[in-house]
Amino acid sequence: MKLQITFYMLVLETFVSAVLFLLCLKQLIEKARQKIIIENLNFYNETLIKMYDGIRSLKHDFVNFVQALDGYIKCNDIDGVKSLIDSIYTECKSICNMETLNPEIINNPGVYNLLVNKYRLACDKNIIMNVEVNCDLSNLDISIYNLCRILGILLDNAIEAVKECKEKIINVRFIKELDFNIVIVENSYQKDKIDIDKIFEKGYSTKTKNDTHGLGLWKVKDIVDHANNLEIITHMGTLFCQELKIKETNRNFDFLLHNDKILLK
Repeated sequence: MKLQITFYMLVLETFVSAVLFLLCLKQLIEKARQKIIIENLNFYNETLIKMYDGIRSLKHDFVNFVQALDGYIKCNDIDGVKSLIDSIYTECKSICNMETLNPEIINNPGVYNLLVNKYRLACDKNIIMNVEVNCDLSNLDISIYNLCRILGILLDNAIEAVKECKEKIINVRFIKELDFNIVIVENSYQKDKIDIDKIFEKGYSTKTKNDTHGLGLWKVKDIVDHANNLEIITHMGTLFCQELKIKETNRNFDFLLHNDKILLK
């Protein structure tokens, strides 16, 4: 009898300990979630302040810009005009890019936090990073873990490749096409340094070889190959482009009956 009581007491203690552990874990997760939300809001506030300051600066310098432009025009210096306009366009575009870094537009906290950190890293390296979101990031048919792994690898590779280029540009786009959501990462690159037939091979790298280089795109391909709704496509043009296509497998269909035929609505 005493042995039974001891056994039940042990089971009860184990159960209570497990419940307390889960409650503590839940609290820790909630605190971490709140911390990320606060950090994201703080960054967004910083972004808004920078946008406001940038717009004020452009407004303040507009007269100077027009006077300088007038000087080049009077001297018929077309190259000077182009250079000045390119400079002001780059500054305007940089300010506009910040508008996209909005948690309401990038409505997936994991993707938002990842993009914010990569954007900061790109800015520190004088890289122009453009972000465009035209789909619902909260409803992608891929685990957030795998999406962030793939996106992180593609962005790390893009930042590394752009460092060696004169024109330092990275474009990140999220678009919707029919029953696909597509993540596109484009970057300037040195074409002669990339063998497109080998980029997904384990160990292949354009950088100095070590134990970690050459595993990123190989891991991306491994994740894609183990999913039935993912595809990775590479293009080499003016920009190096990687497209991650995510097929919607849980799409809800609406049907219409027309002339005894079922049509997809």
